[in-house]
Amino acid sequence: MTLLGIAIRSHRTGAIALFVIGALSGLINAIGYVEIAGHTRVERQLFAQQMELFGRQLSYILPAPLQLDTMGGYLTWRSFGSVALLFAIWGVLAGAGVGRGDEERGLTEAWLSSGVSRLRWLATRSAGFVIASAVSIAAACLATQIGTIIAGDPTALGGMALEAMLVLAVTLVGFGLGMLVAQLVATRRVAGTLGTAILIAVYMLNSSSRAGGDVGALKWLSPFYLFDRSTPLLEAGAVDTRASLALFGVAMVLVLLAIDAFAVRDIGGPLVRRGVGRAPTTYRSSRDPLLRLPVIAIVDQQRWWTIGWALGLGALGLFLTSLVRNMIDTLSAIPSMRVYLQVMGITAYADFVGVMWFSTALFLLSAMVIVQANGWAADDGEGRLEAILASGASRTRVVVERLAATLVEVAIVIALSSAAVYLGALAYDIDVPIGRFVLATALTIPVAFAIGALGQLLVGWRPRVAVVLLGATAIWSYFIQQFAAVFSWPEWIAHLSFYDLYGRPLSKDGWGGIATLVVIGLAATVAAQIATRRRDVGT
Repeated sequence: MTLLGIAIRSHRTGAIALFVIGALSGLINAIGYVEIAGHTRVERQLFAQQMELFGRQLSYILPAPLQLDTMGGYLTWRSFGSVALLFAIWGVLAGAGVGRGDEERGLTEAWLSSGVSRLRWLATRSAGFVIASAVSIAAACLATQIGTIIAGDPTALGGMALEAMLVLAVTLVGFGLGMLVAQLVATRRVAGTLGTAILIAVYMLNSSSRAGGDVGALKWLSPFYLFDRSTPLLEAGAVDTRASLALFGVAMVLVLLAIDAFAVRDIGGPLVRRGVGRAPTTYRSSRDPLLRLPVIAIVDQQRWWTIGWALGLGALGLFLTSLVRNMIDTLSAIPSMRVYLQVMGITAYADFVGVMWFSTALFLLSAMVIVQANGWAADDGEGRLEAILASGASRTRVVVERLAATLVEVAIVIALSSAAVYLGALAYDIDVPIGRFVLATALTIPVAFAIGALGQLLVGWRPRVAVVLLGATAIWSYFIQQFAAVFSWPEWIAHLSFYDLYGRPLSKDGWGGIATLVVIGLAATVAAQIATRRRDVGT
């Protein structure tokens, strides 16, 4: 197989997973649009007038709502903004893998020793990702187009092709960012985490600008600002040629900088090495007593990471709480959304706090667990797991201790952030029952347990695809929860979502779903131990 063929094949798992996510998003939103907005022009115009009021309040998450009386306008607002972010995150992780992961597995050194130049190596690996991502995005957009045909309201094929081009552009920016960051750090794990954090930061910068915040010229730092300037699916929609070319130009510059940095640095080392000072020789162990305690030692080593998650989630919770009164009043004035609220069992401000806050918190806590799973997979590939096992720790202990530490960290994050939300609700004169709120907060732990145990199982089975599969599971759970009530799906389909099994404990009990989550977590933990014992470390 040629080097280009190997490069394309190395991205096949991510390409397939992102295609599935993008296709599901497009299909469900396209078909769901007809169910929500109606079939006649009058119904859709009324829906658009009402939903645009609501959509402006979600501009910190979704693009500006335009032409919601058309299929193209709805897909631009509801689907492609979030799909572009997911593809960009995949690009960051893939770039980190190309820039650093191949070195950790010894592939880079092997190819260079066979006579392949550094320029050809990274250029070919980059070309492989371009091809794989282009095919994945094209297939996802084609599935979305099929969804519009099934719904009886097909969008223009040329507009969908241009939308695919824009998603590809922002994906390549993510790839270039991940590859460049990989040249500055020593491990794929750090490169992926840092690159993703930077990408989300510039996404939130653009979201702040969309929500009316004055960020000035800083908005141009976000590729998502350039992405939002083109709306090819709208009626008489246009593509901002300069903004689109700028996206591809930024991606090319990032890749070229990464190639240049790779040409001058040592294999296995970062671009800039920090000076190492001499430290006095000591034979004493660390004075930190927490490092001597099982589980707590892992939490102690990740304390700043945990605090950062708690502060970020708490700030988001306060912001969402500040919108509750205005959002529920606006939604109650929209006939179609009033029916949806009744189906969801939302009759008071406190119910909306529960639905909005805990649904958001669960999704972000899932992301936190997925990041941990990425670290577990990196431990396997980078030799840390081998060192832990060589020190005498059993594989069973590794599995159990990882899960326990993750649940402790999740408990700290959700406790602190929920406390901020509760205090915010009091400040905005929203009467939230304290007992039910504490219960709803505590019951997020079984969700994290089920997802974390599944992640540990996937890491024990196939570390290289674990993060992608776990992420796809979280996205699938989110889609089912969002659309089960709209389409009146059978209850058993709704229960395929981890978030649906969590229920709405702020307003009613759902112990059957919680028990199911615990059973899933226990079964996956046992299966993870079996999978970890059967697979050789590093394979």
